[in-house]
Amino acid sequence: MELHQLEYILAVVKYHHFSHAAAEICISQSTLSQQIGKLEEELGIRLFKRTTRTVSLTPAGKEFIAYAANILTEITLAKRAMQEFISVERGQLVIGAIPIIGFLGLTSVIASFQRAYPNLHLEIREDASDQLLEALQTSEIDVALLTPPSNYEQYDDIHFYPLINDDLVLIVNQGHPLSKKRMVELVELKNENHICMKATYGMLRVNLEACHRAGFNPNIVYQSSQVETISALVAEGLGVSLLTSRVAKSLKKASIRIVKIHNAPKRTTALAISQNNNHSPAITAFCKFVFDRFAL
Repeated sequence: MELHQLEYILAVVKYHHFSHAAAEICISQSTLSQQIGKLEEELGIRLFKRTTRTVSLTPAGKEFIAYAANILTEITLAKRAMQEFISVERGQLVIGAIPIIGFLGLTSVIASFQRAYPNLHLEIREDASDQLLEALQTSEIDVALLTPPSNYEQYDDIHFYPLINDDLVLIVNQGHPLSKKRMVELVELKNENHICMKATYGMLRVNLEACHRAGFNPNIVYQSSQVETISALVAEGLGVSLLTSRVAKSLKKASIRIVKIHNAPKRTTALAISQNNNHSPAITAFCKFVFDRFAL
């Protein structure tokens, strides 16, 4: 059995006529009849009833064409899938990311994706969430891993897909009175000096919103774009900090304690994709790769 024989059979079924089917697939009527006869001989059963004017399917033929159609559809899909792999392998992808993706386990996902598509040219651009959104809208980057804005519904040209919802925790110096507690209420931090991520990195907004809901404005004494700097300042006893649990657990300082927060606010990390971007095979492949591992 050969694939072109299946195509010939479906053409005959479509036109109910050998000459019309032959014209459609650009072969002679005698060749068409010969190939279908050869297939019937191989199967050991008639697929068509032939008269001088019409051609119709036998009961066996009706069942056979369902298999023939499915086989040809699967082959088409297989070819299309392989073409997408070829396109991904020859393409490029620019990923925008907030600087803390290493603490969130996202760098390992990007690395795994690169290993899956070793010939794809991959570029990572780190920036603040606000700047990444602008770069996404101007197509400077293809996708972004970021903290969604509070007014994300106003970005009707961007889709946000939540990947990680992480609880906020408190980090304090080991000598701080709160370090002995297993859990604190957020309002207990009302009179503390706060050390925060810079405003452009999304984390400050999350912290401020959480504190405002608890009824106070935090006294921010230091801001930094580096988690290591924040943890070092906390270790020196210069203040406390609210970080996500994944980030806090990655800190290796013995002088720091992590304290849970009752009804802890959450920080979301999302994959952002522009609706205005014509999604290349590389973008589609990356999104599927990420969703398979992080979709909630």
